[in-house]
Amino acid sequence: MSGKKNSKNLLDSVETIVGAGSFFEGNIKTDKSVRIEGKIVGNIDASGVFIGGDARIDGNIKADVVLVGGEVDGNVSASDSVEILNKAKVSGNIKTNILTIAEGAYFEGKSSMISNDENSEDENK
Repeated sequence: MSGKKNSKNLLDSVETIVGAGSFFEGNIKTDKSVRIEGKIVGNIDASGVFIGGDARIDGNIKADVVLVGGEVDGNVSASDSVEILNKAKVSGNIKTNILTIAEGAYFEGKSSMISNDENSEDENK
């Protein structure tokens, strides 16, 4: 990875959008970022994932950066960071390098931190 990603870069580089009121069943896999405003039943594997305030994900998420404004029922694995915004809800385990939980957010599960050694191993694969 050439540099650390952050939520601003994530929002600027969104390539795929599941719009509000939309329902998608299945897995999404892309090397770009996705923005979810609707409901997804399935797993997401992307560079970055932004989950809007009214969105719901029933499945696991794997990305570099994850920003949760809505609801996630599943495990989240992010090599860089996970940010849970106020009023967001995550029910599942989180594995990341940086975890930020805003006041008013809900998180139920276990969190574990990725060591710098694990990040280096991932980059060398």
